Amino acid sequence: MTAITGFLIGQRHALLLLSALATLVFAIGIPRSGFDTSLGVLLTQSDPYLQERDRMVAEFPGQQEISFALLPRSGNVFERETLLALADLQREFRNIPLAISMNSILAWQSPLGDDRLFDRTVTAQTDFSAQELADAKARVLANPFLAGTYLSPQADLALTTVRLRVAALTPEQSRATSEASIALRERLQAQHPDVEIFVSSEALYEQSNRDAMISDLTLLLPLILLLCSAIISYAFRSLLLGLEILIVALVTVIMTVGSLGWALQTFNTISVMAPLVVVTVAVADSVHIISLFRQSLQAGASPVAAMQQSLQFNLRPITLATITTVIGFASLNLASSPAISSFGTVVAIGVGFAYTLTLIMLPGMVLLLPSSRLRAQASSPPVPIISVITGFFQRLINRQGQRLIVGCSLLGGIALGLSFLNTTDFDRGAFISDDSPLHDYYDAVSQHMERGPQLGFGVDTGRVDGVMEPAFLRQLDEFSDWLRQQEEVVGVASLVEVVKTVNQVVNENRAEAYLIPDSAAEVEEALFNYQVAQADDFALDTLVNEDFSLLRLFIATNTQNNHDIIALSDRIDAQFRQQFASASLLHGSNTLLFARMDNTVTIELLQGYGFSLLLITLTLIIGMRSIYYGLLSMLPNLLPALLVFGAWGLLVGTIDPFVMMLFSISIGLVVDDTVHVLSIFQRGRRDGLSPVQAVEQALHKAGPALIITTAVMALGTCVLIAASTLYFQQAATLLVPIVVVALVLDLSFFPALLLRLEHSSLPLQGYRHEQGRIEQARKEQGRKEQA
Repeated sequence: MTAITGFLIGQRHALLLLSALATLVFAIGIPRSGFDTSLGVLLTQSDPYLQERDRMVAEFPGQQEISFALLPRSGNVFERETLLALADLQREFRNIPLAISMNSILAWQSPLGDDRLFDRTVTAQTDFSAQELADAKARVLANPFLAGTYLSPQADLALTTVRLRVAALTPEQSRATSEASIALRERLQAQHPDVEIFVSSEALYEQSNRDAMISDLTLLLPLILLLCSAIISYAFRSLLLGLEILIVALVTVIMTVGSLGWALQTFNTISVMAPLVVVTVAVADSVHIISLFRQSLQAGASPVAAMQQSLQFNLRPITLATITTVIGFASLNLASSPAISSFGTVVAIGVGFAYTLTLIMLPGMVLLLPSSRLRAQASSPPVPIISVITGFFQRLINRQGQRLIVGCSLLGGIALGLSFLNTTDFDRGAFISDDSPLHDYYDAVSQHMERGPQLGFGVDTGRVDGVMEPAFLRQLDEFSDWLRQQEEVVGVASLVEVVKTVNQVVNENRAEAYLIPDSAAEVEEALFNYQVAQADDFALDTLVNEDFSLLRLFIATNTQNNHDIIALSDRIDAQFRQQFASASLLHGSNTLLFARMDNTVTIELLQGYGFSLLLITLTLIIGMRSIYYGLLSMLPNLLPALLVFGAWGLLVGTIDPFVMMLFSISIGLVVDDTVHVLSIFQRGRRDGLSPVQAVEQALHKAGPALIITTAVMALGTCVLIAASTLYFQQAATLLVPIVVVALVLDLSFFPALLLRLEHSSLPLQGYRHEQGRIEQARKEQGRKEQA
């Protein structure tokens, strides 16, 4: 260890130059990094339904759509102003690039053909009688295609769908269509102030996420850097030291982002938070070095000797903390969601850069300062609150050590039980920025449409032309009837309804002819007739594949809960297996995949947590060269997340599966405090100090740095509350108490536990005598200082 620290000090100027050159190389790679804003990056790749969804997408490549929602302030869609707004939208929607058709209650395409609500074109000069409006409302509400799809049940919200001519958009097309749709909304809103108009599309969602990512990185990251620098400058009473630690953190972020750029990797809606986490880790490493450096200066050492002493004292705990933090974040790669695994990878890389730069860059920068200035800064009095906190915990340990151990153990047991109250429920709306135009759209639709998501399935007959067999279609018709009887289902549609409708039309619209024909030839003829008169938006190839072996089944639901969606899907699977002996059911809905993701992500994260816990324990056993200390260190690392998630289960109870990963990474973050306390305690015991003296030394040497790093991490994380998305806000709400509770436990519960276990083989009277002697000496020292 002496050779390593000697090299770091002796070659500090060369290492500084190397760091500067490496920073330039990594900075060049930053523009090469990109953003992946698609929802697909969130999905778990281990779900077998994902392959079924991909097959359905390949067989039925749907076209891109843009939706507008019109909410009249009067609460009635069937009034002149709202109908005029719909008419203006109908006339202007082609200003959106690639737009080819639009459906609304004014004019629509359906599997039954095109239709219009009024015989005449609606313009500003059009007058409507009360009877006309009442008849129009009744007609729309009676139309199963329009009611619940383009009109809310209370007729207080109207929806429209604009179809684009492409199935996928390039980045340029995505931005162009997003900007055009927003511009159209703003024009219509200005023309019709009594009607609130909202817009939504997949392109707009991705563009909104992209803008939110850039905003969070460009606004929050500098704010976190400045806040961290300000806290450190105040704690160390030195602007220069704060600036140098800020430079290390900034270079760490540059190298982390630059390495992703050179690797042609992209940020997603989760991993975009990684640079913000890396900053706090980089600052924590630097603070430990500076804290003991200043203490050595205060003891009379020269700057070079003080830095070497600090490095020798900190090298092992910082190395162990880095390894365990990397393990904690790298364990996220066991999750099959690309968003989660990439977040873990980026932070793990950043933690490695932070460790390296703290050792090769920070000592050289600090020692560039004049010795006189360093000594003057070191002689400045410490921040009073830090000594107050460490003194308080020292007295608490001496006087209430046994009660601390018992109380924290009881709280941990209670929190373990309460943590099982948490249920995961993924809401894609949590990733929508509060200031995004999509936010208002989803609020309006969720409040007024009173409908749940649509589930898409595929029915594979396994043979060419199998879909045209009357026996199969009748089986599917019976299955559809069973579906309509389910409480959560509000509508079912497939090729069956088309065949039955065409058969009725060719048989003079007789009601009794609404059935499946008797022969495959008649079915084929019905489908041919449909192709002749089919609507563009409902072409036959959107309902059945090219060789007529696979068809689509659409199920509209009224449920909003992911658990209910999964339960419905399971019942559908069971009923399908019972009715169909040879056909197979394909799950082709993103809605179902996202619903199933809750359970999958939770299981994978818990597995990753167990794996990382094992590796971190082994690392500490090897690093501390003690099975006893390695196992003991796990207690204060497990308790913080357990206490916070237990309280969350009691007070809230619902948690996003992507926030659930905080439980997995928390051990990697909080182990830093434990490692430093335990390392100094173990060193003191090895030097012959008594347990009480070793604890006192650990609190004196590690306590200030731990308090500063926790303040930096907590306040820096609080900045995330100002992030654009609810996900970041919720992450901050959980992460801040975890790191604060970890500090409290490492300065109170853990030292008390060390004392109790170290003295378990000694007479209790001797233990108390030593505590009393230390307390008396402290009081005498206090009286001398006052005198």
